[in-house]
Amino acid sequence: MYDRLIKLFILAALIIANPTYASNQFPDWFTPFPLASLENQSASVTQDYQLPLSQITRIQGLLRTQNELRLKGDLIRRTWQLSPGNTPEQGFDHVRDQLLRQQANILFECSSRQCGASNLWANQVFGYANLLGVDSTQFYLAAEIETGHMAVYAVRRGNGRSYLHIDYIHVAPAVVEQVAEPQMEDVADLTWQQQLGEVGYVDLHGWSAAEPETLQRLLALLDDDLELKLRIVVHQKVNTGDTGLTESNAQAQRLESELLESGVMPERVSVFGIGSLAPSILGSDDHAITLIRLEE
Repeated sequence: MYDRLIKLFILAALIIANPTYASNQFPDWFTPFPLASLENQSASVTQDYQLPLSQITRIQGLLRTQNELRLKGDLIRRTWQLSPGNTPEQGFDHVRDQLLRQQANILFECSSRQCGASNLWANQVFGYANLLGVDSTQFYLAAEIETGHMAVYAVRRGNGRSYLHIDYIHVAPAVVEQVAEPQMEDVADLTWQQQLGEVGYVDLHGWSAAEPETLQRLLALLDDDLELKLRIVVHQKVNTGDTGLTESNAQAQRLESELLESGVMPERVSVFGIGSLAPSILGSDDHAITLIRLEE
């Protein structure tokens, strides 16, 4: 009894001396999925947590979302392996039901291939390779709760094991920054040149690398800012239903050659073709170009 009182006293002293100790826990109302085994956990302070609110894609190694929140606070991560016979959807629904009972605001949710590639969620969003699974088995949601935000992800690996992962960002409302990039209505008020300067990239729908006007616009942009360096991504649909990689790569090489022949230094531009591999950018257009401003 005496030893137990001492342990409680030490615990209370730790909480008083270090207030973040108390926040580095999941909310009291949360209960793990029955018989799930905790496989990985961590706690840290984050100054810039990216909470995706849309499908995620990757363009030339850069993680891209159409909507997101940027958060600061205590980041508590936990990953469970579900017991055999339980599916990712069961684990996901278990957490989702708890969130709804707490009147959480579900900001975004998706399932299967609508979420994007599982390897991006595993490696670039959650930083845990064991979450790399079959795209068609994945579930994701982002929710706002009274004490912060939660990102919930569930997936089944190729070996049949099912995993449930939660990122809990314990954050005061005062330190939440809504979407690092402008909201869509704000972006609409910017010229494409302003968006490139302020956001760091711009999707130019309907622009074709084969059009002389595109070359002239890019040359004018580079002439206006002699320090500007660009990564140019060429998107293209093809009538065959193929990925369009061959065609877009040919256009990308031609555009890069034209830029260099016009006097642009090689270190200032790099052009890549990805065909129709980013359908969220192409939309109903046959052509599009993404400009990405490279930082020094």
